[in-house]
Amino acid sequence: MRVIGWWAVAAAAGLVLGGCTSLLQTVLPDGLRSFANSNGGWTILTFAVVVVCARWTSARPWWVGAVMGLLLFHGLLQGYTVVSTLRGFPGSYGPGDLYFTIATLAGPVIGVAGVWWWSERPVLRAVGGEVPAAVMIGDGIDGLLRVVETTGWIWWTISIVIGVAVLAWVVVRRLRSCGVRWLAVALTLVGAGAFAAAFLTVFGGS
Repeated sequence: MRVIGWWAVAAAAGLVLGGCTSLLQTVLPDGLRSFANSNGGWTILTFAVVVVCARWTSARPWWVGAVMGLLLFHGLLQGYTVVSTLRGFPGSYGPGDLYFTIATLAGPVIGVAGVWWWSERPVLRAVGGEVPAAVMIGDGIDGLLRVVETTGWIWWTISIVIGVAVLAWVVVRRLRSCGVRWLAVALTLVGAGAFAAAFLTVFGGS
């Protein structure tokens, strides 16, 4: 598939999955509903789609992955907004919106991480696993510290468990050098802490 084809797949997948996350809010139990409207949920969906696409070598250049991540994350949020509006919960999404900025900054990083998941270079492979792990852990910590009283603790705990599981899988199964393994752990801890601190600073406590 040509590059433009991968970008089209990313945009379409983002819109569809974003719409589905809005619909999931109507069927998920209360403890899991935050998945459908969380940074961690959108991150893991973006990462997973890029990882699947990057099984094909034509999708593996870092810049292809970066644009895929950008289109996916924006598509997820746009699809979520459109379907939520159709459900009777009107919202807006565009330049000037905080999450538009988040998608613009985070999407390419997550996309490159998805491509690097398949890298032959251990350091890049470590970073490819560290990014989703750090976001899932950091988002879980942020949720437990900031919104647990209104959302419950179940999804945020699951988010942390997913992040730890991704990190463990990368360290045990995908990396061989002790140095690179420790690098993956250190980057994940720093990334998770920075993520949680940033959102706690911007949004404040619960």
